[in-house]
Amino acid sequence: MPSPDEVFQQIESDRAVREREIRLIDNAARRTRSSYERDMLLRTSVLLTYAHLEGFCKFALSIYVSAINSMKLSCSDASYALAAATLTKAFSALRNPSSKHPIFARLLPDDNKLHLLAREQEFVEKVNAILQTTVELPDTVIDLESNLSSLVLKKNLFKLGLRYPAVDEQKPQIDKLLGIRNAIAHGDALRIPPENEIEEYRISAFKVMQFVQYEIFNALMDESYRR
Repeated sequence: MPSPDEVFQQIESDRAVREREIRLIDNAARRTRSSYERDMLLRTSVLLTYAHLEGFCKFALSIYVSAINSMKLSCSDASYALAAATLTKAFSALRNPSSKHPIFARLLPDDNKLHLLAREQEFVEKVNAILQTTVELPDTVIDLESNLSSLVLKKNLFKLGLRYPAVDEQKPQIDKLLGIRNAIAHGDALRIPPENEIEEYRISAFKVMQFVQYEIFNALMDESYRR
């Protein structure tokens, strides 16, 4: 398994490239003497900042998932969040209304309470074996839902047992960036964000990237992925 420092460096390298590209567009917008080019570059800056924020969060969280999977932890040793994310099939079987007790399936096919009780009994019988399941987080555990809002980011951190309340500090700028990005992407070419707003978006995006990176690093260092 990779060390926390190795994971940190992987994420750091990705973040550095993204931040460099965002700054390159911003600098080009300041240097140009053409108002048309300036407006175009300012819109591009918003789109690029949002794209890199979303892409970075997906990349960093995927690196964390890969690091967790490489540890081969058992669900009994892993944090509750990671164990729950691993045991989705067991929970699906527990909730499956078409799964009926073999003896009562014909006698009482519509007795939902009885069949739920049967599934619960089976779950309890197997719970010790279930808790020995090796943690293997699926790729689908990370879902940015096509648009990375502050709430979507919090949901993904929560699912992985990472510290999510701190996202609220950047919530207004993340959601405003998403709104203006959507307006531009959906054809609102007349909306030219002022430079001070773009700087706020850039600073907020960089802060969120850094927060996600250090939250992953600290989780690995502190072993908060363990119960």
